[in-house]
Amino acid sequence: MKRPSRTHLLDRRAGAQDGSHRVEESHIVQRDESIATIAIEGMTCSTCSAAVEDALKKHTGVTNASVALVNNMAEVTFESTTTDAASLCKTVRDLGYTAELMGLRSAKAGRNAARLQVSGMTCSACSSAVEAALDAVPGVDNAVVSLIQQQARVEYDTAATTVEDLVQAVEALGFETKLLGSGSASSLRLQLGGMTCSSCSTAIEARLQATPGVAEASVSLITSTAEVEYDSALVGGRDIIAAIQSMGYSAKLLETSSLSAGMEIRERERQMWKRMVLAATAFSLPVFLLAMVFSYIPHLKDGLNTNVGGFTVNEITQWVLTTPVQFIIGWHFHIGALRSLRRGKANMDVLVSLGTNAAYIYSVISALHRRSLHQQGIDVDNMGFFETSALLITFISLGKYLEAHAKGKTSQAVTELLKLTPSTATLVARDDTGRVVSEEEVPTALIQRGDLLKVVSGARVPADGVVVEGRSYVDESMVTGESKPIGKRPGDAVISGTVNGSAPLIVKAMRVGGDTTLAQIVRLVERAQMSKAPIQALADRISAIFVPIILAVAFVTWLGWFVAGKTGAFPAEWIPTGSNTFLFALLFGIAVLVVACPCALALATPTAVMVGTGVAAKNGILIKGADALERATKVKIVVFDKTGTLTKGKPAVTEHKVFPPDFDFEEFLHMAAAAEALSEHPLARAVLSYARSCLRVTSSNLNLALPGKALDREDDEDDDEAGGPKNTAWIRRGHDAEGLPGRGVKCWVVPAIPLAAVGPQPSNVRVLVGNRALMAEEGVPISREVAEYMREKEGEGATCVLVAVAQSVVGAFTIKDPLKPEAMGVVSALRNMGLQCHMVTGDNWRTARIVAAQLGIINVQAEVLPAGKADAVRSLQQTHKAGVAMVGDGVNDSPALVQADVGIAIGSGTDIAVEAADYVLMRSDLEDVLTALDLSKKTFRRIFYNYAWAFIYNLLMVPLAAGVLYPPLHFQLPPWVAGAAMALSSVSVVCSSLLLRRYKQPSSVARSIVTRRAAAQLVSTP
Repeated sequence: MKRPSRTHLLDRRAGAQDGSHRVEESHIVQRDESIATIAIEGMTCSTCSAAVEDALKKHTGVTNASVALVNNMAEVTFESTTTDAASLCKTVRDLGYTAELMGLRSAKAGRNAARLQVSGMTCSACSSAVEAALDAVPGVDNAVVSLIQQQARVEYDTAATTVEDLVQAVEALGFETKLLGSGSASSLRLQLGGMTCSSCSTAIEARLQATPGVAEASVSLITSTAEVEYDSALVGGRDIIAAIQSMGYSAKLLETSSLSAGMEIRERERQMWKRMVLAATAFSLPVFLLAMVFSYIPHLKDGLNTNVGGFTVNEITQWVLTTPVQFIIGWHFHIGALRSLRRGKANMDVLVSLGTNAAYIYSVISALHRRSLHQQGIDVDNMGFFETSALLITFISLGKYLEAHAKGKTSQAVTELLKLTPSTATLVARDDTGRVVSEEEVPTALIQRGDLLKVVSGARVPADGVVVEGRSYVDESMVTGESKPIGKRPGDAVISGTVNGSAPLIVKAMRVGGDTTLAQIVRLVERAQMSKAPIQALADRISAIFVPIILAVAFVTWLGWFVAGKTGAFPAEWIPTGSNTFLFALLFGIAVLVVACPCALALATPTAVMVGTGVAAKNGILIKGADALERATKVKIVVFDKTGTLTKGKPAVTEHKVFPPDFDFEEFLHMAAAAEALSEHPLARAVLSYARSCLRVTSSNLNLALPGKALDREDDEDDDEAGGPKNTAWIRRGHDAEGLPGRGVKCWVVPAIPLAAVGPQPSNVRVLVGNRALMAEEGVPISREVAEYMREKEGEGATCVLVAVAQSVVGAFTIKDPLKPEAMGVVSALRNMGLQCHMVTGDNWRTARIVAAQLGIINVQAEVLPAGKADAVRSLQQTHKAGVAMVGDGVNDSPALVQADVGIAIGSGTDIAVEAADYVLMRSDLEDVLTALDLSKKTFRRIFYNYAWAFIYNLLMVPLAAGVLYPPLHFQLPPWVAGAAMALSSVSVVCSSLLLRRYKQPSSVARSIVTRRAAAQLVSTP
């Protein structure tokens, strides 16, 4: 998968921030591009995949094409206004391969769709105004407003704008707006029954397109299938099937997955080669015995040399047995060679076909010539070698079978992920009291958003959702890599494919089908495996000229030995008994043809990438492309964000201070909470939780419990886990709020009581909550008392959040975010690997230096805004001329992740589609950074080993087959042995890549730190 341009992404963000219309203007000239995923069957070597890729790139309207030989897949980017996916498939079929369209999606990176409920529109002028306002938002690709449904559907670029921007644009017109859902459209393929004519298909198509939530529907009468693109928030698969069935037609789900399709192709390929090997062996084994064994047994030899019509029994038997091997079993190679030559390119099939046909034709001519001499009364020895042709095809087929079997193992990790989703789910219905009144088993693919699903003990969760009833422990190790079962109770999120533990759960489906975490993981790994590492470009260039060079070498080899024999350049006794100069030279030429192996070069990179990305996915590490994997091996500097990366990301207020002695403490808390409720920053949530806890204690008559529910200890725990209060009814409403990234938030709040500390009582007051920079920016003076308090607390490694009311600092919160236990060990391990560690944070300098000192990080940059982090990364790249990796949370650090050579988003959980990141770590464990870099280096090292073996094999075996050792040792490599060696060379490369499946993560640095501390305590104990 091609990585989005750093400059492109940063420019789009800059355009969104400064209000410019660069994104909108670029959209006007932007082509409407789509990406088609096509399953291709019949490719046997790198020349085949190169030919398909070349043909697709030359197709009108195609802007880019990538063909993966190992995956049997192609990904084609094309202009949808110029061509379509059907014509692309036809282009592949015209080359002689089987092609099937497996998927189609927009090529716009970061494209998303939001559905908005817009209330208050009364006429077409209103809907037109809303549509125009949405179109004017930078980054919006398309906006459609329905006056009847009071809804808007907006397609936008997530890198340039947000849902909040869309909502604000509509609300600015005076309409009440609510987000209904956000996400890309879902798709469904159905097998239809009962259609008899075009009017049937037209009627079904019209009915589907009239169904609310269906974006596009296409019905094919010929194939009796329907493809439906729909909004899963408004309609579901069961609704669509029901709409078709209500018309009197049948409809059932057709499961489609490009990855599973690729695996099916590989399995069919493996079975085909298996049948060919068994059939070839049945014929070739007798030929081998006749030529190599029975001909040297005295009594059998006499019988085999019996003359029948001028031919010996041995000749006739070998001829009859070899012919079906050559022309029936070996037809696959011959037809592949003809197709290749017709395209003007030579592939491995050409080498095999030429070698086997040369051996077969020469043997036939030799037999006919011997018969002619026999009729003249001249008896000569049999000089044919039918066994060479038969054994060559048999051994090459065996090698192809072993190669296909091994290639299937390279995707085993992803295959295991695909099997995690259960085929069916238990759909339940509840009455008003919450009691389950019915249960129904439905296919997992037909689960709809909002469905209630029962997950019994030991069963797998069928969709991403939220627990609404029950408590249990869920094993998420197979998806996130988290080893310990996670406790789940009402309100907690669960991930599809994870295993429920001790007790049944009722789960409300929130993300279904292709939107689930598991589906996104599989899709991400699939695209990574389709991508090509830059190092593969060299192998592709060599493979393009490899076969012509070998053909030339083989011809020169034959010609050299033949001319040398005819001119007496070597002794006549070198030629074996029963042979002649032509046959002697021909065997060398055929051996060169069949010993050379271009496939080993072609398989070196993709097989290692497939295994490496699969192993990474099993460990909760998602690698977005082979190019990112290669860049990771060149990283010399690792830059860390602080909050949520080096720290736990769960800051908590440890103490507070109100500076004016007469300022009401409760009002101070309410003012701070009113402002911080408008922010999603972790520090804001910490202040909210602290304010709620304090107000519970100080306000006996303040009802902070949920409506109809008593306040208990359990609620406190829920708040702690969520990182902030769930019930927000107690929070005073602020207005005219403005969030200031890297500084804080400001708003206006109506005070509940007179505030003597800020002078005469106004109708509302301006509240600022943030750091020094915000206060300086807004002209709020910081007194000596406040400055001393901040200096003291920041000296302890804490962060101070100031609260200003009416241009006067009235208090401060001291917040501490504990370091992750493994942070120190990870930094130390990275330094031991020869990497520099830097920390870039928006926190104050004093706190940043203390945290860095605790971790052993020397290079620190503090008080840096999110956009400034990208500048810091760029400066390191320019200064050190080395690869820079950025480790951040994937949200606030997006500009820096894009700028870095390798962006690593940590702790993403179910949010795996972080556009800016090259690596997505699903857990919030810093040790996964070590694993990601270590696995990348070992995968790349394996690629190097594969290339080394492929080059060394060809450099050694081609001269050996050409007879370089014959003058000193009289060793001639038999052609059938050369063919076996060629087949095994490809298998050896694949098996080398499969060794990555034995990868073991680096030893736990957190465990080693605990062990060292325990040992130190034992030593110091008297």
